[in-house]
Amino acid sequence: MAVEEFGFDREDIEPTRFKKYKGKAGKTDRVSIVYAEGKAPCTGALCHFKDRYYLCKSTDDKKEICCQHSYEGNLPKRRIACVLIVYDIVEKNGKNSLKDYELIPWIFSETMYKKLRILGKEWPLDQHDLLLTCTNEDFQTIEVNNCKECYWRSKEELKKKILAEAEKIRTTLSRQLAADLSISEVREQLGIDAPGADDAAVDMNLGDVVGSL
Repeated sequence: MAVEEFGFDREDIEPTRFKKYKGKAGKTDRVSIVYAEGKAPCTGALCHFKDRYYLCKSTDDKKEICCQHSYEGNLPKRRIACVLIVYDIVEKNGKNSLKDYELIPWIFSETMYKKLRILGKEWPLDQHDLLLTCTNEDFQTIEVNNCKECYWRSKEELKKKILAEAEKIRTTLSRQLAADLSISEVREQLGIDAPGADDAAVDMNLGDVVGSL
């Protein structure tokens, strides 16, 4: 399965070495998804998990060992990534102001994608910041709410600076979703004896990434 890039209009996404964003229990972060003109905001791929995340190697025409072998993670699930700006907000003269920020990858599940898609229908995610409140740090259960404005887009100079910095992270998103293992490496990951030469011929590359947010 190839890595894809897409916006927040997909109705088929349903539940079924940068550090990454992780919410802290009881803490609310003000954040924003970084949208670059002409590019999709999200990178996503179907992945399996067995001690690590790795890309699903099956295609519409053929099921590979990652889906055929009996183990808890043999049903692939989509992992999705975007570039997130996390604000450092301070109160000044009775008003909140932006002190600093951090750009960081955010990797989330189909369930979170659905929450963001629904919220974005009324409050476009390219025009509004978000409030992320973590209610369970171990499982990264996060409540999402919108803000009235978008800090990083409020000043043109700041916007240009963030877009340039975010691009460096955006180009790494596909690699951060999961390892692009060969079929033989998948078998090794699952603890299966090496197959014949026919299986090794099905190895696939990650592929080109299309678009951004």
